[in-house]
Amino acid sequence: MKNAKDRKNIEKSGKKSRFELFYPGNLQKEIDSYGYSFSMGKYSLFLAMAAGTAIGCGLLFCLHWYLIVLVALACMAVLPFLILDGYKQMYEHKQFLDVSDYMDQILYSFRLNQKIFLSLKDTRTLFAEGRMRQVLGEAIAYIEQGSYEKDLYREALGFVEEAYPASRLPAIHEYLCTVESNGGSCGEGIDLLLRDKAVWADNVMLLQEDKKAARMKVIFSLIVTILLAVIFHCVYRSMPSRYTIVYHPVTQITTTLYLILNLVILRKANRQISQSWIKPVDAQEDKMSEYFQMVSEFDKKKEAKTSLVLGAIVLFTAVFVGMLGHLFGALLLAALAIFFINQHKIGYRLAYDRVVREINRVFPAWLMEMALLLQGNNVQVSIEKTIETAPAVLKTDLQRLSDSLKRTPDALEPYLEFLGMFRLSSVLSSMKMLYAISESGSGDAQSQIRILLQRNSKMMDKSEKLTNEKSLAGMNGIFYLPQVTVSFQTMVNMVVFMLVFLGQMKL
Repeated sequence: MKNAKDRKNIEKSGKKSRFELFYPGNLQKEIDSYGYSFSMGKYSLFLAMAAGTAIGCGLLFCLHWYLIVLVALACMAVLPFLILDGYKQMYEHKQFLDVSDYMDQILYSFRLNQKIFLSLKDTRTLFAEGRMRQVLGEAIAYIEQGSYEKDLYREALGFVEEAYPASRLPAIHEYLCTVESNGGSCGEGIDLLLRDKAVWADNVMLLQEDKKAARMKVIFSLIVTILLAVIFHCVYRSMPSRYTIVYHPVTQITTTLYLILNLVILRKANRQISQSWIKPVDAQEDKMSEYFQMVSEFDKKKEAKTSLVLGAIVLFTAVFVGMLGHLFGALLLAALAIFFINQHKIGYRLAYDRVVREINRVFPAWLMEMALLLQGNNVQVSIEKTIETAPAVLKTDLQRLSDSLKRTPDALEPYLEFLGMFRLSSVLSSMKMLYAISESGSGDAQSQIRILLQRNSKMMDKSEKLTNEKSLAGMNGIFYLPQVTVSFQTMVNMVVFMLVFLGQMKL
C-alpha cells in the first residue's frame, strides 16, 4: 500500500520533514501518508483564521504593526504542526484499534488450529483494507515463499512487530512460535495472553482519556491567563498618558514574547497527545543501569567520608564569611554545608526509589514471560531464556540467580536473594512460588502456575498504571507553563510601570 510506504519514508526523513511542512504541498503529502485527505482550501481557511486571531490579539494588546506581523507569522508557522498533530492523533488511534483487534483474533484463531500460517490468513480476513491487511499480506507471502534466514515464523511475524511496535506483541508471537515448534496444549497460555492484552488495552484507553483531559486543562489555563493579561493591560490603558506603559518598548517586546510562548505551549500540549498509543515508554535502560549499579555497589563509609570533607570545606567558608560580617551569606553557606554532609544519603535514596519504582513497573511483565515459558520448560531453563531481553534493573540479579541455580538447583536461597536488597514483598512471594513450581511435579506445577498468574494479574494492572503515570507526567507539567508566562509578563510590566512612575515623580 502506498500510504504505508509513504509513512516509512517520512519517519526516516526525521527533522528535515518538520521544516518542509511550511510548504503546503508537503503538509498535504504528510497527512495523505496517514491515510487521510486534506485540501488546500481548508488549509487556506485555517491560515486566515490563525492570522486573524493573531491580529486580534495584537490590536487588543496595542502592539505596533511590525510586532503584530511577527505574532501572525508565529501563528502561521505553528499552524501546520497543530493540524498535523490532529491527524496523527486519529492515525495513532486507528493503529491501536488495528493491533488490538489483531492480537485478539490471532490468539482465538491459533487456539483452534495451532498453526501460525492459518491463523494469519484467518486474521487477515478481519481487515477489509488498510495498513494491517497489507502487513499481514507481507507476512503470509514471506511464509509461502519458504525462504528465510534463521526462523521462518519469527521473521514473518516480525513484519507485524515492525509496523506495530506494541509492547505485548513480542510475547504473543514468541508463544505462538514456541507452540508451533514444540506442540502441546496452548489453552492456558492463550487465556493468559488474552487477559494481559485486555489489561494493556484498558490502560492505553485510560491514558489517552487522561491526556485529553490534561490538554483541556492546558487550554483552559491558557484562556484564563490570557484574560488575566488583558485585564492588567486594560488597567494600564486606563491610566493617564504620562504614566501609561502600553507603548513602552519593553512592554511591547514582553507582550509579543508572551503571546509567542503561549503558542509554543499549545504546540507542546498538542504534541504530547499525538504521541504513539502503542509504542512502549522509553525506559532509559542506560540510566536505570547506572542507578542500579549505584545502589548495589553503594559504600556508605566511603561516601560518608567524601560528604564530610565537602561539608567541612563549605562550613569553614561559612564561618569565614560570618567573621567578615556577612551573616545572611554565612547562614546560606551553613545550610549548604548541611546538604553536602548528607548528599550521599540523598543521592542514594533518590536512586533507590527510582530503581524500586522501575522494578515494580517491569517485574510483572517479566513474570508473565516466565509463566509462558513454564508451559514448555522448567524454571531454571525459563529464567535463562529471559536474561537476554530482561530490563536493566533485573538483568544482573537474573544472571546471578541463573548461575546459582546451576551450582545448587534445589536450593531455596538463590530465589530469596533475588533483588533481596530491595525487600519487595511482591517479588519475594513470586520467587517463593517459582521455587515451589521447580520442586513440584508436572501436575502440581500447572496448578502452581495458575496461582502465580492470579497474583500477577493485579501486579500487571499496577505496572501499567505506573507506566501511564510516567507518560502523563510531562503533560501535567505543561499545565503550569501558562501561569509562568503570565507571571513573567506581569512582573516585567510592573517593573516598567514603577520605573516610569518614579521618573515622572522626579520631574
